[in-house]
Amino acid sequence: MVSVFAQGGVSLCGPAFGPDGRLLVCSQGSGEVCAVENGALVPVLSCGSPSGLCSEGGVLYVCDMVFQGVLRHEDGQLTELVKEYEAKAFKGPSSIAIDAAGNVFFLDCGPLGETTLADAKGSAFQITADAQLLQPLALECLAHPSALAIAPDQRTIFVTEMMTNRLLRLVQRAGAFHCSVFYQFSGRMGPSGVACDPSSGTLYVTQYDIKEASLTGLISVLSADGKLLREIETPAAELTGVALSPDGSAIFVTEASTNTVYTCAV
Repeated sequence: MVSVFAQGGVSLCGPAFGPDGRLLVCSQGSGEVCAVENGALVPVLSCGSPSGLCSEGGVLYVCDMVFQGVLRHEDGQLTELVKEYEAKAFKGPSSIAIDAAGNVFFLDCGPLGETTLADAKGSAFQITADAQLLQPLALECLAHPSALAIAPDQRTIFVTEMMTNRLLRLVQRAGAFHCSVFYQFSGRMGPSGVACDPSSGTLYVTQYDIKEASLTGLISVLSADGKLLREIETPAAELTGVALSPDGSAIFVTEASTNTVYTCAV
């Protein structure tokens, strides 16, 4: 059963668990990263317009639309990790994840409407752990890639491509990533967030739609082999991200039109 976990902020998105174990969310409209405490949102970091988060080894990584780059927050200091590829500025990173080997994966899509079906210029990038090399996995060919998740095998990356309403799978083989359509959705605008259970490979995918078009939101639960297991309905439609609790017992979902964080046992 879906319930309200917290409310506050402006245009919530990008839920993730921080270095200290607290649930963090991006308040994109106010330019803050907030921690959820007793049903309220407490600002813990000010930046430009945060859109995605992940943490590793005590470091918080922040995708930011205003700075058009990925930021690194450690010991109270906010620094720039990456902002361009081959001297060309990013449009605005949207999501980030780090695998067990320390490879960093992130998406670049810009604000909603900048990378569309007619102008699919979104990208997926990797910063390799060994040589700190920035390389594209999909360069300026995606229609608003909004979120990513790493599978338990640490060689498979799932990417939500919102404007084509599908979930992509990038599988690493012999050092290269091969991309295919893992699941094609229909109906709503498209998938906005994805979380992957590290033990079972079960995927939780939030479906975004404009509030004027849908009264309720939808979370699709997919098996590791791409079968739809069930759907979870939420009270509002503009779902923008999902995070799985560290113990795998619950999901936390952000919704932008009501600035609500929902939770549901899994």
